[in-house]
Parts: sequence; C-alpha cells; structure tokens
Amino acid sequence: MLTADEKEKFERGFAEAEASVRLEGLTPTENFFTVKARILADEITFEQGHEEILAFHRRKNAAVA
Repeated sequence: MLTADEKEKFERGFAEAEASVRLEGLTPTENFFTVKARILADEITFEQGHEEILAFHRRKNAAVA
C-alpha cells in the first residue's frame, strides 16, 4: 500500500513528466493517464506501470516502422 508520502512523490513526478511532454509540444497519451491512475490507486506498482508504458510505445512504434 502506498504511503501518503509515496503517493505525493508519485503525483509530483507524474506532474513533472506531463509538463515535460507538453513543453516539447506533445500531448500525453491516454495510456499515460490510465497507468498513472492505476499506480496512484495502488492497483499496480510503479515498476509495473513503467513497463506497461514502455510496452505501449514499443507496440505503437513498431506499427509505424
């Protein structure tokens, strides 16, 4: 279970990641927001979410190549 401090740390990290993506002129994917919500709801670990996001982008990039 996430502690209040861990949840706050993750929320700040997600906000920074989203801001970084937007500063690059991009929009975070729906997958990002879904994984973020699942991590903050303590349904999956950060590591699991990270892997899900990487797998999503690998599939998406493979489809373009």
